[in-house]
Amino acid sequence: MQALLDQQPDIAVIGYTTGTDSEAAAADSTPDVTIVVAPALTIEDKRELAALAALTKVVHIAKADNACRSIEVLRLGVRAVLAPDTSADELIHILRTVSAGSAMVIPEAARRSLDHLPHRHASALAASVVPSLTPRETEVIALLTQGKSNADIAQKLSVSTATVRSHVHHLLRKLGVGSRAQAVAVAYETGLMAAIEQNSRDPDRY
Repeated sequence: MQALLDQQPDIAVIGYTTGTDSEAAAADSTPDVTIVVAPALTIEDKRELAALAALTKVVHIAKADNACRSIEVLRLGVRAVLAPDTSADELIHILRTVSAGSAMVIPEAARRSLDHLPHRHASALAASVVPSLTPRETEVIALLTQGKSNADIAQKLSVSTATVRSHVHHLLRKLGVGSRAQAVAVAYETGLMAAIEQNSRDPDRY
């Protein structure tokens, strides 16, 4: 990976570390993006990821088809969840995307399986949140779950990035979360998107 990153004219590798030293290293060197390779996800790994996510934009490389794990690391503030077999070109593209803005990346394999998770809290969340979402907020949360950045969403909806930021702010408040990563996690975990889609087909349900 080092050789690949060193070949990129717009990417500078400022350090490597392992284990518990990563948080201190990130605090000292203030990298824009930190890549974390963690095959497992122990309690200590979770603590470290959350601490790193507060300091830098974290790209997490792990098993891609584990939908629950993808949600879990998003809740910790991770910006991208990648599979170990992610291609070199895709890795570089994602690093640039995450560095440039607030987009999040979820593996397609995990995204496909998210629809099959048991949404134990879907009805309660749908009853309280779906009716409060404006049509535009509904569009924005759908695009957030696709990993779109503010600029991407603004272009898609033909609005300004300031307007998108305002919609995201309102969504975070309505969902009771502190970050867009957590908003995406909640949308997947609780079945919010399924409730929104159901409401679009049957607007009298909620």
